[in-house]
Amino acid sequence: MKNRFNWVEIRVGDLEKSKNFYKSLFDWKISGDQNKDYDYWLVDTGEEPRGGMWRFPEGKPLGVLVYILVDNIDKTLENVVKMGGRIIAPKSKEGENAMATFADPDGNLFGLYERAKT
Repeated sequence: MKNRFNWVEIRVGDLEKSKNFYKSLFDWKISGDQNKDYDYWLVDTGEEPRGGMWRFPEGKPLGVLVYILVDNIDKTLENVVKMGGRIIAPKSKEGENAMATFADPDGNLFGLYERAKT
């Protein structure tokens, strides 16, 4: 299926507390290394999509961000604007892949993810 949900990111303030909560509640496997600058733990629910848990910087909005896999982020962002949405974070590289964040007309946030062409 095209344009499917690809990744779910949970943005939290207290990573250890959130990690314990989700592991206990849903029996998810959560793994990662904690350091003072950047905490991002992988979440394995046993099925796709998988995701991550990020200790988000203080003062930034917390919540859940769902990433949608697209063939062309640039074209998708053009369409977001044409259809009344707005770009929150422009296209950026993640290794050979690309990411972006947009808001729909109601302000709901979504991420876009484009895999490198091989």
